[in-house]
Amino acid sequence: MPLFSTVLTAVQSFVLMAAETGSVLAGVVTQEMMNGVFDEVVGVLPIAMPVMVQFIALRKGISFVSGILHSA
Repeated sequence: MPLFSTVLTAVQSFVLMAAETGSVLAGVVTQEMMNGVFDEVVGVLPIAMPVMVQFIALRKGISFVSGILHSA
């Protein structure tokens, strides 16, 4: 999964950059916490993507039927 490793590398570099700037969150948010959040987001994607596609298809179907009925 090259996308996963690319995003994970970006998250890790963001956490390191925040730690270097001395922000308040840098002391609270750890790399393990960010990895956990990222894992949850990746886990939700297989469920969320089909739901979004079905919602868009339903809207397009309703719009199509509505257009046919208005033109009749």
